[in-house]
Amino acid sequence: MRTLQDQLKEKGFFKDHNTEVKLESGKSWRRKPEKLSDRDLRELMGTNRPTYGRKKGGAIRQIGRGR
Repeated sequence: MRTLQDQLKEKGFFKDHNTEVKLESGKSWRRKPEKLSDRDLRELMGTNRPTYGRKKGGAIRQIGRGR
């Protein structure tokens, strides 16, 4: 009994993900590291988002910057 993966390989629709991409010169291709700005890094870390705190009566309100 053949698996779906074997059938896809026969038809040419499946590519093995473990193979490296070779260029015409014979060197393997490597992705350049992504350079992010300071603003982008802060956004990813979530430091520019509003902060919330509990006040009297259990209400959650926005505190600090961004009000």
